[in-house]
Amino acid sequence: MGLLAEMESQHGVRTTVGFGEDGLKSLARAGRIDAFIVATEDGFSPLGSTRSFLSSDLGIPEREISYLADWNRFKNQRVSLIALQSRRSGSHLRGVILAASETSASYERFATPRFGRPYRDFYYNVTYEAIAYASKIWGAQHLALSHLSGSGTFHEDIATCNAEALAHYCDANPLADVKSFMFVECCIDQNHLSGISRLNAEARTGKHHPILVETEQHEGYVLVHLAW
Repeated sequence: MGLLAEMESQHGVRTTVGFGEDGLKSLARAGRIDAFIVATEDGFSPLGSTRSFLSSDLGIPEREISYLADWNRFKNQRVSLIALQSRRSGSHLRGVILAASETSASYERFATPRFGRPYRDFYYNVTYEAIAYASKIWGAQHLALSHLSGSGTFHEDIATCNAEALAHYCDANPLADVKSFMFVECCIDQNHLSGISRLNAEARTGKHHPILVETEQHEGYVLVHLAW
């Protein structure tokens, strides 16, 4: 893992933030990732290229993952996370969270999709609640995130929002033990990550402002709706 920063929460918990040079499959099998947050974008995105691994590792049919991802991307007008917990004993991952992103229908009311300046509240809240779910519900300690931007595009503000959400979550939750947070298989380069280094150097300020979170249980998955 290429180390970007080491953040220490107000409670003394240290979390390394890095860039995964190996793919999700290798990192998960090596025990370096136990939960994956990925945009509900198929095709050329990491969700498309890793779908078969997610299916075999979690014991969830590929067609089910694709159906839910497509629904959240093209039809769902609410900002939502889809939490899919592992159904297979001995899986490397505890689950995958299919997160709304720039190409989701729910993003259009906040900002111009694709190539526009990111709407920071959207990326921050999606990241914060995805981290919160994986940590609190699954007990995940080694999180990976990928591709919350549109295919082929990224912006430094997105990565900074991701890191702010992580820092604020760890500060607000004394029992949280998130040991690592990694960017993997994403359309991202080192230039996009300079904001994280600044956050670390400046010992970031501010705190999380809670939003409305509604959980909806379904057979085989959980919908987490966000509103602010």
